[in-house]
Amino acid sequence: MPVRFENFDHSFVQNGKQFFKPSILGRKIGEDIKSKIEAAYGFDPFVYHMRQGGHVAAIHSHRENSIFCRVDIQRFFYGIGRNRVMVALRSIGLARAEHYAKWSTVKNPYEQPSYALPYGFVQSPILATLVLMTSSVGDYLRSLPDGITVSVYMDDIVFSGNSAELIGPAFNGLLEALPQAGFQINAEKTRMPSNSIDVFNCDLTAGETAVREERRMEFYSAIRTDASLAAFERYCDSIENGNFA
Repeated sequence: MPVRFENFDHSFVQNGKQFFKPSILGRKIGEDIKSKIEAAYGFDPFVYHMRQGGHVAAIHSHRENSIFCRVDIQRFFYGIGRNRVMVALRSIGLARAEHYAKWSTVKNPYEQPSYALPYGFVQSPILATLVLMTSSVGDYLRSLPDGITVSVYMDDIVFSGNSAELIGPAFNGLLEALPQAGFQINAEKTRMPSNSIDVFNCDLTAGETAVREERRMEFYSAIRTDASLAAFERYCDSIENGNFA
């Protein structure tokens, strides 16, 4: 008897983004997909949302360098369609790729592709990252020469180094590689090679990382509990921990 296809209960808007709440069965299948990918595929160590430390470790990895750049992928989830999910799952040998791709996508609220990965599904981050890293972009990132530090954290790709002759061409190459592989670039959030950039609401310069003043002001402008204030201060301290500028 076929299973009734209901992979989400409802959708809602939060912080300007469309989220989908998975159904009980949809969440169960999503968790199964996530665990199967984790068992079948090893993400590169520069993919920081798939390892301990997250974006704090990612930004810290660049502090020893002096030239930085950043490329932001636009609509990282909603830009990835059902067919690309299926192809990526098949590429790592997962059975029932078409079934899993169907249960992982929803009617796209943002035009094309027709069915895409949504915010709110437990498997969306790992699937979007799998599509990225099994594409020609993943090959490009792995092919970069020594002297370039790479970090990938969700839709943010950051390069750093100490040679403009290395960073400039690498940055331009990524700007070409992403659209060729079907990923749109968010020009507003992309940063050309410079001695300082912003990323993750933090400032990054040689030897120093810090939460941006704008982010601090935004946080302190609202009424917060003591626990929330303490947690934010600990976070700011963790970003600055190890600065040597």
